[in-house]
Amino acid sequence: MFYLHIPKTGGQTLARRIASAFPPGRAHLQAGQFTYPDDCERLAVCLSGHDFVEAHVTGELLAARPLRDLLVTVREPVAQIISNFRHIRREPERRLSRAARELDPGTFLDHFGDFFTDFQSRYLLSAFMPLGLAEERAGFWPLAAKHLPKVLEQVRWLVPTDRIDAFVPLWEAETGRQAAERSYATNHAPDDGVDLPALEAAIRARPALFALDNVLYQYAQSRFAAWAVQVQQQTAPWDYPANAARVFHAGGGGVWLRRGWYPSEATCHGAGNWAGPARRSDISLRRGAGQEVLAFDVTVINGITHDGITAHDARSFAPLPLRHEEIAPDLRRYRIDISALPDVCEIALMVPDCYAAINVFPAGESGDLERRSFLATGWQLAPAESPKARKTIPAEAASEAPPPIEPAAEAIPAE
Repeated sequence: MFYLHIPKTGGQTLARRIASAFPPGRAHLQAGQFTYPDDCERLAVCLSGHDFVEAHVTGELLAARPLRDLLVTVREPVAQIISNFRHIRREPERRLSRAARELDPGTFLDHFGDFFTDFQSRYLLSAFMPLGLAEERAGFWPLAAKHLPKVLEQVRWLVPTDRIDAFVPLWEAETGRQAAERSYATNHAPDDGVDLPALEAAIRARPALFALDNVLYQYAQSRFAAWAVQVQQQTAPWDYPANAARVFHAGGGGVWLRRGWYPSEATCHGAGNWAGPARRSDISLRRGAGQEVLAFDVTVINGITHDGITAHDARSFAPLPLRHEEIAPDLRRYRIDISALPDVCEIALMVPDCYAAINVFPAGESGDLERRSFLATGWQLAPAESPKARKTIPAEAASEAPPPIEPAAEAIPAE
């Protein structure tokens, strides 16, 4: 396992924690850095002699080098620049140290900001490919757009610095290792008299300094969140539980509202759930014998039309047959044909957009900021040939609530 330590991203703390999960002598923590091309052989020897290696790298030492388990941390870019600036300022041997001490932050960044510009993205790229004059002549942005995605594909663990505490126990669960020093922390910056608000303001006033690093950091956040869900699924797999997510169960089948739903609330048509805050809302299904239709009622829509709700197989994202009809004023029944799906499957409901009430109601009527698209009730699984649907209510009887669905009380057999 190799930890490519981008400077000022919390690396010493994380490296020490991960290293403590390996036997004595099997982990190498940074001592200086590996420099291309002089240290190619030294790095190879270090990797072959250890189970875990953490190091700074200067130059394309990782190019064409197979690394099965590559770890990289990425820090919120403004915080990384602040930390880098303070480190340079307090190290007199650094060539920018005097300028960092004697100039105000804005003047310093205007004259020496190129050293900090997208520092983390450049550092990561430079470990896999040359970033010399020939490459800079073609322009860094086209180079990064072409090669950075390929580099990121080689990274197994991309960890935001602010998620280090969460990463270690998840890494332990995924790898089966136990870190002996889970809470270790080091290298906190000493009090150095830097006017931090002024420094931060100067950095934020120059967004070109961290434009690509901000994209990299946001990508790291989303990728880490997805990885965390995968690990949690391994340790506590989804087993179709009898919990608040289950909105229907009968005949050996059940419906569970997963991602993209608000908690249940009381409505005039029984318990209901708003879809939101994203455009996509996921549903898990377990079908019993003869259950080929997923049905639900939409009682309220927010900023969209009824035709704007579409259904898709969550795995392939292929559209699913869906039809809807008015069964009472302001109440529409939706039926999704799920006969072609496996007995255990997931469906994604999509809407064109997901609005907050403040976006769609006139001023003064509602200030609700929760983003919602439609309110669904009456979930059920039914046969295709004779769906268990309520009869359409005539307009003259609109004031009467439709009779409630009475699902069987049987529990779903455990797998």
